[in-house]
Amino acid sequence: MEIYLRPMLATDAADYAAAINESLSSLKPWMSWAHENYQPDEAIEWFRLIDRQREQGEANEMGIFAVSDHRFLGAAGIRYGQTPGEHCAIGYWVRQKEQRKGIARQAVMQLAREGFRRPEINVIEILAAEANAPSRAVAISCGAQLIALRYGLIVLDSGPVTAAIYHLQREDFITGHPAVTL
Repeated sequence: MEIYLRPMLATDAADYAAAINESLSSLKPWMSWAHENYQPDEAIEWFRLIDRQREQGEANEMGIFAVSDHRFLGAAGIRYGQTPGEHCAIGYWVRQKEQRKGIARQAVMQLAREGFRRPEINVIEILAAEANAPSRAVAISCGAQLIALRYGLIVLDSGPVTAAIYHLQREDFITGHPAVTL
């Protein structure tokens, strides 16, 4: 399935909330913001925040949509490092009924290309809870290399957990590394 990314609009709020509510069993273990009865007004508030971050050049969080029928599939974003030595980071989630179709991988690849258009960015990080096998599989499928396992970088509702730290490298995107071709 082919996807495209775009900023979220207020008209997307009901679809966004529905996707979260439909996907709680796959989101709640890993996303502390996911909760039962997520409402469209919460989505609109989130959209306002990410619009401000985009305007300030801090991040670019977007919805993932199907090219074929423009349905909402999930969300993904890149946050830019704000201090020297701080890596950019990509995050993503896909609504449960659309998982395991290569959607997250495509979104990560599009965001990584966007990030590496900035000459100062050489590394983009993906963090996933050590036990979050699907999210880790996405990172690996994008050509990211496991750098380390560190406790406490991710805090879930149950408390801190060990995070798998993956890095995407600029040179892999420039040289056309086989793992990063679509």
